[in-house]
Parts: sequence; C-alpha cells; structure tokens
Amino acid sequence: MQPEGQMAQGFTDPQATAMGPGGQQVMIVESPSSLPVVVGVLFALYQVLGILGGLAMVLGGALVGGLGGDEAAAAGGIIAVIGVVILIISAVGIWAGVLIAQRKKLGVQIAWGLIAVGSILSILSSILAEIPIDFLGLGCNGICALFVALPLMISSASQHME
Repeated sequence: MQPEGQMAQGFTDPQATAMGPGGQQVMIVESPSSLPVVVGVLFALYQVLGILGGLAMVLGGALVGGLGGDEAAAAGGIIAVIGVVILIISAVGIWAGVLIAQRKKLGVQIAWGLIAVGSILSILSSILAEIPIDFLGLGCNGICALFVALPLMISSASQHME
C-alpha cells in the first residue's frame, strides 16, 4: 500500500497532500513557470517592429502620393492602405502577446492566426509581384509559430495556462 499522495512511480503529485514527519500534513505546491510571460513579452516586442514598419509605410505612402500626378497618388494610396493593415495586424499581435503573458491560451491561438495571415499575405504578394516565394521567410514564420506554442508544449507551463 502506498502512502497518500504518492504515485506508482514514486513521484509526488504536485497538488497532493502527504503525511510528513511527526504525522503532520504536508502540501506540495508547484510555482507557475515564467515561460508564458517571457514568450508573451518577446512576441509583443516583436510586434512593435510591425508598428514602426506600418507607420513608415503610411508616411511613405503620403509622401509618394504628394509628389504629384494621378499615378503617384494611386500608388501612395495603396502603400498607405497596406501600412494601415500592417498597423492593425501588429496591434492585434501586441494584444496576443499580452494575453500569452497573462497565461491565456487564446493569446497563443491569436498569435498562430496572425502568423498564418502573415504567411498567406507573403505568398500572395509574391504571386502578384511574379517573384519567387520566400521560403526562408515562411520557415521563419514556422519557427515563430513553434516558439509561440512553447507555453502549451511544456508541461510545467501548460498546466498553468487558462
């Protein structure tokens, strides 16, 4: 017969109670992993680069559109619209990073969605511009998706995710 709180392999269940020395009840509590906080903060900081790039595109589009001519105005408008889309995607990415840092699974799922949208937009822009698809960038997106998923894959962190 095994003592209360002991598992078959001899490891103690982290939330179980056991009898300690002198017959006192001992509760073993495992502290939450800091991995989700680190991943969330790094993902949110990476999205700040997207914010800066989106602002640059909006301002660049305004400058190109102001140079004159209808074609320049149309090109500037397209550049500015793409910049606004990047700003929106990056703002949602910051929100996802905050959710990951708060140990919420929804943040990981939103981050995966944003990475997928970025990959699809990269493929579409390559097809429309008739240039080769950037497989290195797609590989980096895959590595980023795995990095964001770390809090769900590591058991000490995933048990504290909501």
